[in-house]
Amino acid sequence: MGKTKLIFTGGFLGAGKTTLLQYVSGLLAAKGQTVGFITNDQAEGLVDTQLLTKGEGIIKEVSGSCFCCNYTGFTDVIQQLLRHPQGMDVIIAEPVGSCTDISATVLQPLKEQLSPVMEMAPFTVLADPQKLEQILDGQDAGMHPSAAYIYRKQLEESDVILISKADIIPPEQLQRLTEKVNLVYPGRKVLGASAYNGVGVDTWLDHVMGTGVSGSRIAAVDYDVYAEGEAVLGWLNASVLLQGHFVDWDAFLAHYFTNLNALLGTKASVGHIKIMLECMGNRYRIGNQTGPTDTLRFRGAAGITNIAQMTINARVESDPGILEQQVFEALAQTAGDELFYDIRQCRSLRPGYPEPAYKYNYVVA
Repeated sequence: MGKTKLIFTGGFLGAGKTTLLQYVSGLLAAKGQTVGFITNDQAEGLVDTQLLTKGEGIIKEVSGSCFCCNYTGFTDVIQQLLRHPQGMDVIIAEPVGSCTDISATVLQPLKEQLSPVMEMAPFTVLADPQKLEQILDGQDAGMHPSAAYIYRKQLEESDVILISKADIIPPEQLQRLTEKVNLVYPGRKVLGASAYNGVGVDTWLDHVMGTGVSGSRIAAVDYDVYAEGEAVLGWLNASVLLQGHFVDWDAFLAHYFTNLNALLGTKASVGHIKIMLECMGNRYRIGNQTGPTDTLRFRGAAGITNIAQMTINARVESDPGILEQQVFEALAQTAGDELFYDIRQCRSLRPGYPEPAYKYNYVVA
């Protein structure tokens, strides 16, 4: 058996990483390959982890810290996957969306330590086309300037820039964006893809599976600005059990987003709100909001049942305590007197100052 391929897919909050990985899991499984996924977050209870379990592959989660600050925990999970009885053809790792300096703190030590058993794929950074265009035009894309700094550094350290959600823009805009990216970030492979209709995904996957050039550059990162960019976001992960009588959960989720956005108001900039409602029979509906309310998208169908499990991941420029209060006030408004709900788990926080275990200042061959 050859070496296991390790594919890193980064990108800012809401770039579409998990949707892409869910689609890719089906492509790789159809080829008979065993795939492992490693998700990452500052707290446990990820929608991403729940979603990926619906597809093919073995899912592991590293929570409580980013890959760079919990490097040992991350490599321990890699070793667990490598020991899988069926072997492991591909491991795909999805770092926290607000992380940067991945090349210096994760890719370089991995290349030095695990090269006998792993082959590193080019480091891909996904970019939402709407935010990307504003960033390339020198704007902050509705984000805090320090968060926009992280976005730019992610692009700077990439090997591949994948313009995601290509289905929401016309082909001529995608071509214009590609040309702009090539000018601002020369030397990167620039591709476009949509995980919703599959266009471009095979091309990207063939590229990252077929070449071994990974972590080819290290960006100069100001950690004080980086830390501020993460700390402006309040983070909340929560799990709630909902019970009612023949509830239309798809309508419930839409109503919940309406109430939550009304409470957040226009001053609280949304980094990413992702909510998943799961019902019996493997039915689920997901709501994704990556900015103002016009970025809200739904997919899947939970249907009409009596019981649902709700997983909430919210990253908003807000005090975590206030965010938690608004999340559950919106829940109380939406549930009204018709539904019973039980908050099974909740954690709200601000990310701490990043302290990576390794920080290389050179590229490992």
